Amino acid sequence: MRGQIALPFILLVSGIIIEITIAGAFVTYFLSASGLGERLALRASAAAHSGIRDAMIKIARNKEFVSSPQNYNLTVGDDTTSISVSRTVDDPQNAYIYTITSTATAASRQRRLKATVIVNQTTGSIQLQSLKEEPVS
Repeated sequence: MRGQIALPFILLVSGIIIEITIAGAFVTYFLSASGLGERLALRASAAAHSGIRDAMIKIARNKEFVSSPQNYNLTVGDDTTSISVSRTVDDPQNAYIYTITSTATAASRQRRLKATVIVNQTTGSIQLQSLKEEPVS
């Protein structure tokens, strides 16, 4: 009589153990997937910042800089950045106003940053006026 109760008890305990193991596997998967998404978002953000810095370096080297094709690309590690530079002239201030847009892609994540840079036409001094993140459409 004692052996008849042991089989259902063992099946019940092993079922609970299997259920806990499966739940743990799902939790581990979702935590690692969310961590990967965060890493990709950070990589895209860093690549977009690199695009802004690259354009600022080109402007600092040549205050008359305008990208000849509308966009140019920059590779940052495994990620890519598309950079667009436009320039307007502010005559009363004797300055160039550059608008730099950097759109970076890291696997499935994208980030777009837009910067406004003011360059003195006489001295060539460069000043970052604003930097903001924009939604990617």
